[in-house]
Amino acid sequence: MISLFIALKIIPMIFMALFPVVNPIGTALILFGMTRGVDDKTWKSMSRKIAVYSFLFLSFFFFFGSYILKLFGISIPVVQFSGGMVLALMGWQLLNQKESATPFANADMDNPNALIEPKAFYPFTFPLTIGPGGMAVVLTFSAHLNRQSRLLVTLEQASAIIGILLMCLVVSLCYRNLKYMTKRFSTAGALALSKILAFFVLCIGVEIAWAGFKALG
Repeated sequence: MISLFIALKIIPMIFMALFPVVNPIGTALILFGMTRGVDDKTWKSMSRKIAVYSFLFLSFFFFFGSYILKLFGISIPVVQFSGGMVLALMGWQLLNQKESATPFANADMDNPNALIEPKAFYPFTFPLTIGPGGMAVVLTFSAHLNRQSRLLVTLEQASAIIGILLMCLVVSLCYRNLKYMTKRFSTAGALALSKILAFFVLCIGVEIAWAGFKALG
């Protein structure tokens, strides 16, 4: 019973650790600036895919990330630095991309999936939804599992997966309701907000890269 209680504490811990890093509400508003013109049905399907990819991505790094890093001789600070640079570059591209009222207006809207589906994993899942911060969180939890007994390790792993699943369900909920979250904004206001948030993506990427750089020193 005590082992179960200790393990169950990981569910809120990993959820609360991932929430500010993943930032599903803020990221949803950023995605609004990248998906204007995509119909609701297509975007809801994409939201499910992004949530599934996010769950698989985080779970994979929770179980195997430390082995991969050891295999290639890569430290977590290096992951933070390089991942932060990728995120900063993404923020810079979002900040400077040319805008139009409907980004997909000149494309074939008979099959919008052909336009949006290739972006499900990159960049919508990685690095916008799950960046180096999320990877660092699950790698840290994985490295600090209580390995006193096999039962406790299994319980803690199961609890961590539940916490990750809850986080991805929140991601799906926020992304699916993207249009409702932004309906109070005019087109110009939503565009301005997406630009502001893109700037924060740039700043977050630089902050993560700087933290990794300092850790390397």
